[in-house]
Amino acid sequence: MEYLRLFEWYHENKRDLPFRKTKNPYDIWVSEVMLQQTQVESMLPYFDKFMKKYPTIHDLANAELEEVLHTVQGIGYYKRFRMLKQGAIYVDQNFNGELPNDYKELLKIPGVGAYTAGAIASIAFDLPHAATDGNVIRVLSRVYGFEDDFRLEKNRKKLNDFNTKLIEKAPNYNDYTQSVMELGAKVCRPLNPKCEVCPLKDICVANKEDKIEKYPYLSPLKKQKETLFYAFVVKYKDKFVLRKRTEELLNGFYEFIQVEADSLNGALNQMNELGYDIEVVEELKDVKHVFTHLIWHIKPVIVIASKIPDNVEIYSDFKGLPIATVHQKILKQL
Repeated sequence: MEYLRLFEWYHENKRDLPFRKTKNPYDIWVSEVMLQQTQVESMLPYFDKFMKKYPTIHDLANAELEEVLHTVQGIGYYKRFRMLKQGAIYVDQNFNGELPNDYKELLKIPGVGAYTAGAIASIAFDLPHAATDGNVIRVLSRVYGFEDDFRLEKNRKKLNDFNTKLIEKAPNYNDYTQSVMELGAKVCRPLNPKCEVCPLKDICVANKEDKIEKYPYLSPLKKQKETLFYAFVVKYKDKFVLRKRTEELLNGFYEFIQVEADSLNGALNQMNELGYDIEVVEELKDVKHVFTHLIWHIKPVIVIASKIPDNVEIYSDFKGLPIATVHQKILKQL
C-alpha cells in the first residue's frame, strides 16, 4: 500500500464534513450509524438535527425511543437507531456515558459490530483496527485483484483481516481509515470510477488489467419479494385509527391499518373480522415502497368507521408520531 501518496491525496481532496472536524467518539459513532445504507448528502441534515437534540450519549440514553424515531423519520433503515438507543443506554450505564477506548469493549455495545468498532477505534482513538465497509471492499478488491465473492460473510471477514494488517503498518491509523473510505466514495466508485486521478492507480491490479468492472464480485441477490397490501385510513369520530408496529420491520413506527389481500373485497372482509364496521369513502393513489429485500405495493383507502375494535388507539392528528416513509406517502394524499 502506498500510504503517503494515499494520505496526501486525502488531505488535498477530502470533503468538508462535520464529523471530520471532531475526535469526539460519540459524534463518530452516530455518523457511522447514519451512513449505513445512506449517502452522505442525504444523512447530513439528519446528523445535524440529531446531534443538536442529543448532544451527549446520556441525552440519547434518556430520550424516549418514539421521540428518537421521530427525529430520524424519513431516513429509513430504522433498526439501526433502535440499536443505537440501546447502545447509548449500555454506555451510559457501564461507562458513565463515555465510549471506551478499547476495541473489545466497543464490541460489547449493543448494535456495534466489527465495522463500527473499527471506525470508532481508528478515527476517534487512533488505534490500529480496521473498518471495512462497502467502499473499502471495492477499493481493496480492485487494488489487489481479489476475486472472492464479497456477498459471503466469510470472504468479507477474510478481507477485514487483510485490511487489519494494512492499517497496522500504516503511519497514521485515523488517516488510513478515512482515506480509503474517501477514495471509495469519490474516486473508486461502483460505476464510472475516476482511475486517472487515483493515487493508487500504479499499483491497482484492476486498473493494470483494464478490468475495473470485474471487481468486486458480488453474487446476485435473491429477487425481492413483492406483496400487495390495502391500507385503510380509518376515520372514527373525527379521529384516525393508527397502529404501532411491533414487527421487526419498521418496529416502533405508526401506520394506518394495513392488511395483505388480493382485492378490496378481501381486505374489507379482513377488516370486518378484526372488528371494524366501515364504509369506503375514497380510494387514493397507489403507493410503492422498496425495501432491501421487499417491495410493498399499497392501495390506500379512506373509510368511515361506525365501529372499531376495543384495543385500537385513535389520534386527532399525527404530530410527534414517528410515521415511516411508506405511510407518509399516504399521509401526503389526505
